Amino acid sequence: MTRDEAIQAITEKVQLRKAQQITDTANLTFFAEKLVVDILDYCHRDDFPPSLVYTVADLICKRIDDEVKAVAGAPGPLKRLQQNDTTYEWAVNAANAAGLLSDADFDSIKPKLNRWRKVVWS
Repeated sequence: MTRDEAIQAITEKVQLRKAQQITDTANLTFFAEKLVVDILDYCHRDDFPPSLVYTVADLICKRIDDEVKAVAGAPGPLKRLQQNDTTYEWAVNAANAAGLLSDADFDSIKPKLNRWRKVVWS
């Protein structure tokens, strides 16, 4: 699958799952393109493996969910919980939407990418 075909397929899958939450298709296309290019670079490939379309679509859907939570003001991960008099302390107030598609997210799919990675001899 070519790079452009992969981007198109990914955006279609994400739009299918998150139709009500997507207001900016240009932003969606940007995220899909970024991940496709990063994957092609990491895997040393010119073609995009079709089975990774769903992996990338899931990662983008996760980002959309995180952005919705951040806009709604949902708290971040729990840092401390006290049982008596019930005290909650959050590690962060809210997730930063700009940093959600980070290296940590890309690292989470590396085990799957390694299956498609080509060896490059220098």
